[in-house]
Amino acid sequence: VYGLCDRNARKTLWGELAHCADICRNDPWVVLGDFNVTRYGSEHISSRTVTKAMREFNSTILSAELEDIKGTGMRFTWSNMRVDAYAQFHPPGISDHSPITIQLRDRQRYCGRPFKFLNFWSKDDRFLQMVSQEWMKEYSGSPLIVIHRKQKGLKAWLKELNKRPDSKVANLRNRLLLLQQHIHDGVADPGDIDMERRLRMEVGKAARDEEMFFKQKARILWLKDGDSNT
Repeated sequence: VYGLCDRNARKTLWGELAHCADICRNDPWVVLGDFNVTRYGSEHISSRTVTKAMREFNSTILSAELEDIKGTGMRFTWSNMRVDAYAQFHPPGISDHSPITIQLRDRQRYCGRPFKFLNFWSKDDRFLQMVSQEWMKEYSGSPLIVIHRKQKGLKAWLKELNKRPDSKVANLRNRLLLLQQHIHDGVADPGDIDMERRLRMEVGKAARDEEMFFKQKARILWLKDGDSNT
């Protein structure tokens, strides 16, 4: 809501709040905004006088059966000791009013990230072996329970593959560049040529996994622009 600066002009707002109170009498509701009037003299920085406008405001609050909720932040209001809701007043920035957010209930505890299947796992040589081993296990119960238990068991296996491919690519590229520099400088070992060839293949495979990872993560129509679509 926004209350006009003139006391008489705010009477329309008080009437509208009373009307809303009649409609929402049996339902939870919240009134939030700038009323341009305070409830108590202690809420005003320059004067503690209780004015007629404040009395009218308090009368409306009482008739509408509204009450303050506990506040935290830049400004504190009266607390009724409840913990299920509170208002937080933030720094005003360039405005002459502080923005407000309301927390309606206790935040739920963090329960970890949801499990998501990453497409590049299917390209790993260990993937089919993991699936096969888990699917060969015997479980009792209905078909739905059996499939649930197999999926849960497979989830633990797949976590072994749950390494960000971009980190793997960066590591392999660093190894390849270092080895190529040794070969270029003439300080390579006899087997470094074969190692350099194998590293090239590993970098290429890891780069394809990296591309699949970010394509799935982006959730957009993929653009073919540049090497490896990066």
